[in-house]
Amino acid sequence: MVGVLIRMKLAVLRHSITGMRATWMLTGGLVGFGLAIGTIAVATFDFDQPTALMDLLAVMFAIWMFGWMLGPAFGGEPVLRAEHFALEPIPRGRLALGLLGAAYVGITTAVTFTAFTAMVVFAARLGTVSVIVSIPALLLQVTLVVLLSRLTARLFGALARSRTGGAVTAVITAAMLVLSQSGWIVFIALDAVLTTGFSPGFSMVVRSFPSSWGLLAVEAAARSHWLWTVGPLVALTVLVVALLALWSRLLGPPRLARAVVRGSSRAPARERGATGAVYVKEMRTWLRDPLRVQSLVVAPAFAILSGVLPLLFDSTVFLPFVGALAALMGAVSSANLYGQDGTALWLTLLVPASEEADVRGRQWAWLTLFGPLSLVLTVAGSAMHGSLWPWALAATIAALGAGAGLLPVVATDQLVPGPDPHLNKNSPLDRGDVTGQAFVMMFLVLTLTAPALGTVLAGDRLGEPLLTWAGVAVAVLTGVLSFALLGRTAARRLRMRGPELLYLMRVGKDQDEQVGEGANLLKVMPRARRSLLWTSFVIGCIALFPQALVPIGMKLGGGVAKVWFLALYMPPGLQWPTIAVMILLGLAAFGLAGWIYATEAKRLREKLARQAEERRLRAAEPAAAG
Repeated sequence: MVGVLIRMKLAVLRHSITGMRATWMLTGGLVGFGLAIGTIAVATFDFDQPTALMDLLAVMFAIWMFGWMLGPAFGGEPVLRAEHFALEPIPRGRLALGLLGAAYVGITTAVTFTAFTAMVVFAARLGTVSVIVSIPALLLQVTLVVLLSRLTARLFGALARSRTGGAVTAVITAAMLVLSQSGWIVFIALDAVLTTGFSPGFSMVVRSFPSSWGLLAVEAAARSHWLWTVGPLVALTVLVVALLALWSRLLGPPRLARAVVRGSSRAPARERGATGAVYVKEMRTWLRDPLRVQSLVVAPAFAILSGVLPLLFDSTVFLPFVGALAALMGAVSSANLYGQDGTALWLTLLVPASEEADVRGRQWAWLTLFGPLSLVLTVAGSAMHGSLWPWALAATIAALGAGAGLLPVVATDQLVPGPDPHLNKNSPLDRGDVTGQAFVMMFLVLTLTAPALGTVLAGDRLGEPLLTWAGVAVAVLTGVLSFALLGRTAARRLRMRGPELLYLMRVGKDQDEQVGEGANLLKVMPRARRSLLWTSFVIGCIALFPQALVPIGMKLGGGVAKVWFLALYMPPGLQWPTIAVMILLGLAAFGLAGWIYATEAKRLREKLARQAEERRLRAAEPAAAG
C-alpha cells in the first residue's frame, strides 16, 4: 500500500510540477536546505552558558515544528488526499499508514530531516551512547511533524468555509508577514541572549514542547540518566501512535465545518435606494463571508503586531502610524474585491446603469469598516507616543481616502479570477495569486499619501506649525477627491469592461489567452526582464520605506532606535544625506520597474495588434476569392 501511494505521488508530481511552479519549488527547496544547514551549524557552536546551546536548538526545533503545523494554511492542499480514495474499500488505518509513507516523499520532508540531523551533531559532542539514542529520536520527530501537519491540514480544511477559520487564518497571515519583514529583531535579541543564557522559565517551557523531547533523551544519555533517556523516547512513540490513530479517525469528509449563513437578516426590508442596497449587501458580506472576514482581520492584526514589535527596543515611534498601516493593509487585502465575489457580477450587469451605485456602495462599506478602526488605532497610538499627531492623522486620513478610491479601480483593472465562494477549496489561501495586485495597490496608496505627508514634512522643516497641520487638510482634500474621481472612473470601467470581467471570472483567463493570442503580461515577459522587474521593485520597497521613511519618522519623532537602519548608523552630519540617497535609490528602482512594465506592455499590445491584423487578412482571403 505504501509503495503504491509513493509511486502515485511521484507520478502526480512528475506531471504537475512544471514551469513557474517548478521554479518556485526549486527556489523554496534551496532556501529550505540553506536554513537546515544553518540549523546544523548552530549545533557546532560553543557558548558561554552550558545550557544555551541545548535551549537554542530546542527553540529552532520548535520553529520547524510550528512551521509544519502552519504550513497547510499557506501551502495549499497535499498531493494525495483521503478524498481521492473515498470509494475504495481501504480501511482507514491502512490508508493513514499509506498516506503517511507517501508524505515522507517530498522536498519539505527531506529539508526537515536534514534540519533535525542537528540533533545527531549535538549528540556527537556528548558521546557514542548519545549518538545511538539520537537516531530513533530523529525518526520519531520527523514522523511527529508530518503527522501534526496532516492533522492541522484537516483542521484548516474544516475551518476554511467558516468565519472562525477566516479570522484564524488572518491572524496567522499577519504574524507571518510581520516576522518576515522584522525577523532581524530576533537576531539582535539573540546576540544578547547567548551571552547571558535563556531565562529558567523560558528554558522550561521550550523544553516541554514535543519537538525538544529527543534533545532531552540525548542529553540524559550523556549523563547516564536512563529514566530521562527512555522516558522522552517512549513519550514520543506514544504521541506518534495517538496522532496516527486520531488522523485515521478523521480521514474522510470533513465534519467540523459549519455552513456559513449568507441569507438576509430578520430585519424587515426598507427602501434604501440602489447605493444603500449595495451598501447593506456589502456590509453583510464583509461580516459573513470567510474570505472577507480574513481580509477584515488581517489588516488590524498586521498593524498592531508591527507597532508592538519595536517595543522590544523601548521605542514607541511606530505606534502613531498603526492606524495608517491598518488602512493601507485594509486596501491591499481588499484589492481583489470583485474577484472575491466570483461570477456574481452578472447580477450587476443585468441591471442597466447600476455600476455607479455598485461602486459607491462598496466604497462606503469599506470606509465604514476600516475608517473608524484606523482612526481609533491612530488616536491610541499617538496618545501612547505623545507626539507626531499631524504625521499620524495626515497619513491615516490620506490612506483611507486613497484606499476607498483605488479599491474599485484596482479591483476592476487588476482582477484576479478565482473560484466562486461556494466552490472554495479546503486551503484558505488557495484562491488565486494576488501578489502583483497587492503590490500595485500598496504603491498607489502610498503615492496618493505623499502630498499630505510632504506638506507635514515641509512644515516641520520650516518650523511652521500651521503648515504642519495643513497636511491634515491636504489629506482630507486628497481623500475626498480620490473617493469621488476614482470611484467615477471605476464605475465607467465597470460599465465598459463588465462582460469581459465576467468572462475572466467564469473561465479563469481573459479572452486573448483563451484563444491563444496573448497572455498575462508577467507570464509572457522574458524571464530575465521579469526577474529584473521584481528585483527593482523589492529594492525600491526596501530603500524607500524601511531605509528612508522610517528613519525620517524616527528622527522627527525623537525616538531613535538604530536597529538595521543604515542612515542612523552614520555620523549626524551624514544621516540626512544618506536618507536622501535612499529615497533617490528607491524612486530610481521603482522607475526602472515601471519602465520595464510599460515597455513590455507596449510590446504585447503591438503583438496582439499584429495577430488581429493577420486574422483579419486571413478571414478576408476566402471572401476575396469568392
